[in-house]
Amino acid sequence: MYSYHFTEWLALFYFYCVFGWCFESTYVSLKEHRPVNRGFMKGPWLPLYGSGAVLILWLTLPFQETPTLVFLVGAAGATVLEYVTGIVMLRLFKVRYWDYSNQHFQFQGHICLSSTIVWGFLSLLMVYVVHEPVAGVVLGLPEDVSSVITFVVTVLIVYDFRGALKEALDLRDLLIQAEQLRAEAEQRLEEKKRVLEAAATFTSVAAKETIAEKREQVSELLERSTADLLEKTEQLSERIESRTEDFWEKRELAELRERRDQLMERLAKSTDQLRRRNPSLRPDLPELSMEELRERIRKLREK
Repeated sequence: MYSYHFTEWLALFYFYCVFGWCFESTYVSLKEHRPVNRGFMKGPWLPLYGSGAVLILWLTLPFQETPTLVFLVGAAGATVLEYVTGIVMLRLFKVRYWDYSNQHFQFQGHICLSSTIVWGFLSLLMVYVVHEPVAGVVLGLPEDVSSVITFVVTVLIVYDFRGALKEALDLRDLLIQAEQLRAEAEQRLEEKKRVLEAAATFTSVAAKETIAEKREQVSELLERSTADLLEKTEQLSERIESRTEDFWEKRELAELRERRDQLMERLAKSTDQLRRRNPSLRPDLPELSMEELRERIRKLREK
């Protein structure tokens, strides 16, 4: 059943490439609600599915009588192929053509448990359901027709692969240049950051020195101003004290003079009344006028 020569394997490879493209493009288009052309190349073929189908058929050849082994061997073989293909394409073209990073039990985004399980069921489906009628149709064609179709598809796939490879390499070069530009920009940004940090440090030190210098100048000016103010305050206090003493001395002197005059007037009045009431008290007392009496009192006080 699986004893095929090279041309037959090649025809089966092309069929499964086209079948895989139809399956995955339809699934993704329905999921995203828009037409999506899946795959590395522009044509309606996915070499990963063709390679996977041929690999699964080749690996399950010794175990086709045991479905469990077909499931396990097919899942493992397809998973290894998917991982190796993803690594090679990522390193060669710097682009991920599928990514399972958002899936559970995934590894590096290239493979995941759910995908491996699907590969196992697809292996069972292909070995026990799909492949026999497919092989009957593909290998049932006349040899001349099969050879022409295989040749035409080979030319188309090689041409498509050549163009896709060139575009992928160009894209890789652009990505490498973009990565270099990003690294260079980050390096320049880091250098500018260091320069700005050094300038900020220098400015901060200079500002601190300037502030300290200004602070010293302000302190000296404040000390001088305080000393001048204290000196002027002391002078003003002395002047106020001196004037205050003069003021109180003059005021006291004026009060004394006023009281002296009042006393002299009262004494003069009392003496005058005493004379009028007792004319015989001092007959030998000479008659004195008020002005004379005041004068004598003043002289007595001056003595």
